[in-house]
Amino acid sequence: MTMRAPAFHAPDQPASSDERATTALQQAKAPVLCVLPGTPESASAARQMARQLLGDGHPAVETVQLVVSELVTNAIVHSKSGTPGGTVTVALCPGSGGVLVQVRDDGGPSEPRISREAAYAGHEAEQGYGLLLVDALADRWGTISSPDGRITWCRIGVQASETNDPGPRS
Repeated sequence: MTMRAPAFHAPDQPASSDERATTALQQAKAPVLCVLPGTPESASAARQMARQLLGDGHPAVETVQLVVSELVTNAIVHSKSGTPGGTVTVALCPGSGGVLVQVRDDGGPSEPRISREAAYAGHEAEQGYGLLLVDALADRWGTISSPDGRITWCRIGVQASETNDPGPRS
């Protein structure tokens, strides 16, 4: 996917989620921070942001895309971020040992937690797998709450053998 110059938008015409994510990538090297609207389309914009930042060859790109999508979706569904005017802020911080993913939401009635129903229901549950996936794929994860909102974060590690892989052996 190629990077393109962001379109100019007058103040009364907000940029789309994809354009905001692209603009954030063009203006920053790392970490990348982008404020997205609290709409379902922002999960796609966050996935695109991760792929553009890390590149297709990064050993953790697919895992980071999945995790950031789950965290953004949870923020929209389970917090005030999903209400009209709500926002989600995504921060991606790549480093030599992995990627730190942070998603800030507008707060809600409860703390993010792994759904016991999803953990024990097997294939019959239709929802509740988001944090179960994050827990399985991340080295660590947690939440930090304040009166202004909440940050759910995780660290996706990159094994030394993955970063120094010489390629196929003959």
